Amino acid sequence: MKILFPIGTLYPSQHGGPSNTIYWQAKALVKKGMDVTIVTTNLLAEDKVPADVWLDTDYGRVIYHAERSHLFPLKMLRTAWKTLPPCDIVHLNSLFYPPSVIVAWIAMWQKKPIVWSVRGVLDEQALTYGKRRKNILLWLVKRFMASRVCFHSTSEEETNRVRKFFGTTARMVEIPNFMELPAHHAAYSDKPYLLYLGRIHPIKALENLIAALPLSNRFMQSNFTLKIAGDYYNAYGEQLKQQVAALGLGEKVKFLGLVEGEEKQRLYAGAYFSILPSHTENFGNVVIESLAQGTPVIASKGTPWEILEIEKAGFWTGNEPATLAAAIEKALNLPPGAYQIFRENALSLARQRFDIETNIDKWVKAYRYATTLHASQ
Repeated sequence: MKILFPIGTLYPSQHGGPSNTIYWQAKALVKKGMDVTIVTTNLLAEDKVPADVWLDTDYGRVIYHAERSHLFPLKMLRTAWKTLPPCDIVHLNSLFYPPSVIVAWIAMWQKKPIVWSVRGVLDEQALTYGKRRKNILLWLVKRFMASRVCFHSTSEEETNRVRKFFGTTARMVEIPNFMELPAHHAAYSDKPYLLYLGRIHPIKALENLIAALPLSNRFMQSNFTLKIAGDYYNAYGEQLKQQVAALGLGEKVKFLGLVEGEEKQRLYAGAYFSILPSHTENFGNVVIESLAQGTPVIASKGTPWEILEIEKAGFWTGNEPATLAAAIEKALNLPPGAYQIFRENALSLARQRFDIETNIDKWVKAYRYATTLHASQ
């Protein structure tokens, strides 16, 4: 089977979760004997990959185009159009990425089956950002495309949102994100800390997490700190720094900036708990990354991570400051033996449920299902 992935960014770029998710997925598909082609840009990977040349890699035949515009990457679109004819199926990412909409039109014209990953963009909170542009693209997809594609969701909640917008007959595959699990690092830190790692954006509700800290007596009276890892050089990051200063938390909250590679894995491994307080997430790859290092997670109920509670690998809670503070208290007051069980459960959960190597057959079946649906139209 020949699979085409047109995607805005790809590993080694770290511009969003799909950059890694599709990289891991493509790599596992190649191992299964699939013929993978990826057309992308070199955004945030300019110094790491050659531009505008085809590369034969262990994750397929790939080209990283240098583009003037990420939203309208002309070279990427031209190459996607040229590489479509021999492909058996096209896998698109994000409903509101203009190149995905354009490639969808081309693929339908060429009568190609399409799998389209929603990537959380239909959540009410996510729809408030760039509302006018999103409404236009949403109308186009609903009016002309929805009946001819197979949508991919990562959770039951996202499946329900897709059907809310596109009807109960919308064709779906529901598969969580998988990842290539990194090497497991021993947990070590000379000073204990909680960790947030990810994008610094209002949808992540980090202001609620910071506001929760003074409400936790255990946190404030201990030598624990909160480390925030991510690019904070934006208006929201500045707002968070001002909030920390206003609350007198300068010694308790540390902004680390962007952390990648082995340093990121060690940061996860050394954390006592990681925290994802988002207003909404369609999935949250950072949760798997934390679990893969044996670090339990506090995740908000805006994320699809109830399994943390079920498997005793963390807590699933509201993201109001008082509720987050209660979860932090609960985590920090765990007896040592109980905490060790949480760490063991976290690692087990990552390996059993979210390892791409042991779950890639689910994607192979999904592509065959989408191809069969297309043939029946």
